[in-house]
Amino acid sequence: MGQPADVLFDDDALSADVASAGEEVAEPLRRLSGGRDEPLKSEDCLQHQMIRAALQWKALACGKQDLQQWRAEASDITHILKDFVDFVALTRAVAMQHSKAGWPRLEHLLGLAALRLKLDPSPALAKMVAERVGLMIQHPGVVDHLEIAAACSIRLATVRNALSRREMRFRRGEGVEIGEAMDWMIKRKGFLYPAINAASRERRINGRLAAAHLAQLSEVEHRRQISRLRLSEWQVRATGQRFAINSQGIQHCLMMVSLDDAEPLKLLGAQALENRSDDPAARLYQESFLTAPGQQLWQFQVPTMAVLEGLIDYFAKGSVREESLSKYSGTRA
Repeated sequence: MGQPADVLFDDDALSADVASAGEEVAEPLRRLSGGRDEPLKSEDCLQHQMIRAALQWKALACGKQDLQQWRAEASDITHILKDFVDFVALTRAVAMQHSKAGWPRLEHLLGLAALRLKLDPSPALAKMVAERVGLMIQHPGVVDHLEIAAACSIRLATVRNALSRREMRFRRGEGVEIGEAMDWMIKRKGFLYPAINAASRERRINGRLAAAHLAQLSEVEHRRQISRLRLSEWQVRATGQRFAINSQGIQHCLMMVSLDDAEPLKLLGAQALENRSDDPAARLYQESFLTAPGQQLWQFQVPTMAVLEGLIDYFAKGSVREESLSKYSGTRA
């Protein structure tokens, strides 16, 4: 625990473990199957297929692909992925039989893949995928301290400290509810699956996720980075309204905007609203945003993707529609 997933599951290290484990299990497999003494050298040999499967599992476990993309790429090798699950179980049995350390990296890889499936916002789809490839999702709906630490590449002590400070509610005998855990994990720099929060409209987001989402929207354009303020400035094409976000933020998504009336921001779900007009650094901000004289400068948190899109809709149309309130913030005027 605590080691970055990309380092732990380095391609060469994974391949070496699979090759080493394969050598250990090859002999009993040959004896049981009555096969030849010489291992196959073609691309169809067990070792080659298991390395291929390990790298495919890595793409899911390390958050390199979303579940839909991973399923599409893995559709032709589902049987090999399932064979890899059996292969790892066999290596564990062989290691225990001979009192060897085994290959915990491979077991950790599958454990992380199962965790990724558990966290998916479509539990039914995740369960179907798990069953097809031979994985078991244990205790659906909750995660324990080990899983939280693994998903964030942090030490167990860090998670235990957070639980003791009641940053998450741990239900004895069960764990932390997945939604609550996701909102905590998104604030960790090493969290492997931020894309899940971006896809789940009610989950917490941060500045990095917001910036990535804005870059895909046709309604806005990125104007520049304000390095001295650690902000990125954006402009709504339809109205010219400018705003800024902390595009490298991990803990929260902070937005700054110059407006006369902040009430619509509250209605749309903005949190921790703060008037920065009289801030000692207000002139610096106003110069950066090229605000009109007399306009107030507001800073606030954007908690979810739903709220972010509601704000962009408001900036583009200049009014708050009732359907926007119900769609984006769950609040009606």
